[in-house]
Amino acid sequence: MNRILSMALKDIKLITRDRMGLFFICVFPILMGLFFGLVMGNPGSGSGGGKIKVAIVDQDDSETSRSFIESLTKIENLELESATREEAANSVRKGKRVGMIVLPEGFGERAGNFWGDPPDIEIARDPSRAAETAMLQGFIMQGMGELVGQRFQDPGSMRPMLQQAREDLDSSEQASSTQKMLVGGFLDSVESMIESASEVTGSGESIAGNNSGGMQFANIKIGDVSRNVDPKSMSAQLSKIRSQWDISFPQAMLWGVLSCVTGFSISIARERTMGTFTRLRVAPISKQSILAGKAMACFLTSLAVMAMMTVFGICLGMQPASYLKLFAASICVAIAFTGIMMVVSVLGKTEQSVSGAGMAIIMLLAMLGGCMIPAMFLPGFLQKISFLSPVRWAIQAIEGAIWREFSWSEMMMPLSVLIAFGVVFFLVGNQILKRQTA
Repeated sequence: MNRILSMALKDIKLITRDRMGLFFICVFPILMGLFFGLVMGNPGSGSGGGKIKVAIVDQDDSETSRSFIESLTKIENLELESATREEAANSVRKGKRVGMIVLPEGFGERAGNFWGDPPDIEIARDPSRAAETAMLQGFIMQGMGELVGQRFQDPGSMRPMLQQAREDLDSSEQASSTQKMLVGGFLDSVESMIESASEVTGSGESIAGNNSGGMQFANIKIGDVSRNVDPKSMSAQLSKIRSQWDISFPQAMLWGVLSCVTGFSISIARERTMGTFTRLRVAPISKQSILAGKAMACFLTSLAVMAMMTVFGICLGMQPASYLKLFAASICVAIAFTGIMMVVSVLGKTEQSVSGAGMAIIMLLAMLGGCMIPAMFLPGFLQKISFLSPVRWAIQAIEGAIWREFSWSEMMMPLSVLIAFGVVFFLVGNQILKRQTA
């Protein structure tokens, strides 16, 4: 064990003497975290293509609410999935959906009317998807505009509400006779307007989606699902994320770990070309101890980088939900990318070939895993492939510990996948290296 630790300390000292390598391991991740954090604001930002996946909760369950949902399903860039309030909140919290739309009871009675208060619509979003939430509001207003158009095209659906308004007016004791006459005349005008609009729409013209005159079709309430709380309480459920750094630093941590992978894989290639690896083999040190020492050096450096990034993020305002889960995630991430480092280090016989191959693989894993582009912006088939990237599982584990507030059972999946990645890649890299040095 002492020999393994000595080998690890030797490799760590060598990596710290490389100023450029040290910059990419320690300084570059901090710059990436600051950049993404400043761009995201509070909270989050992002834009791009692809369908916006949203869970919808229909608590009204009326003909009007179903008609509104049907109009939303026709929008090409929107993908809806019906769910209960609890299921929808959990899917958003876990990052499976961009947000959730809640149609409360009474929605059908107020939607599409020109009098009274507009209906309430609740939106709960993933805090890292603020831009998509703005697009979602536009889609909702588009659907509400179509609902208003349907009201005009079907005057029969509005006459019962007009009749109810007349009955309420006649039974009101607070309204004077003059007020009743004026309001009654207004209701007559509305009915005439509806009949006229029906004739216009019947001739092929459409008013759906036209929100001129400053009319408010819906009262949209927006909040964040960022904590594991009681889904029955919207006020608690929509607690805002504590800091934009909660969102940006998981990506920054991964850039630091990826830099460790590149740095140590190149160091192994350098030792092989310079003959250092051969001299270590003829020394009274087993090949297993040499490889274990290099793996431990990468593992400890990755942990140190993630610890440094955590401390720096806390100084800026990041507030992890669970330090214990973050520690567990850091260990599993370090294990996974130590194994990847072993494979990358044997992809070439020279420093240049290993460096080129390593950078290509790292960039590919980062792009597919959401370290550069959010995975939801990728085409459908690439989103499925992205689950093969350990970067995606690493970000999911870190976010689960920092702000998604995963339970331990929810953390087990990404943690197990990361450990499996590490073990498999380490064994594969070890076998390839043995064959190359046999």
